[in-house]
Amino acid sequence: MMAEAREELVRRPEPEPDPEPEPDPEPETFTEAQADAIAYVIVELRKQWREERDEAIAPLKAEIADLKGKLDAVAELKGKVDALLTLLQGAKAEVIGLPRKRPSDAA
Repeated sequence: MMAEAREELVRRPEPEPDPEPEPDPEPETFTEAQADAIAYVIVELRKQWREERDEAIAPLKAEIADLKGKLDAVAELKGKVDALLTLLQGAKAEVIGLPRKRPSDAA
């Protein structure tokens, strides 16, 4: 029995060989004509997208310009109101009391 145990200890299972890695597939390249065609399509799509974007933005730009004009008008009115309030506050100090009307003056 000892001899059998020794044989088991001495014998090692042989390691399985590592599987060979699969070679990387070579990347498929485009021909020059295909690359030119792809570039042309990209350029044309970008033009189309730019035009669509500009068409979508145009009404927003017009609305922004309108709102800026209204904001300028409000700012101008605020300046006038501030000036008017300043004048009125100065005039308030100069208000003089008038005598009350007597009932006999009503006729």
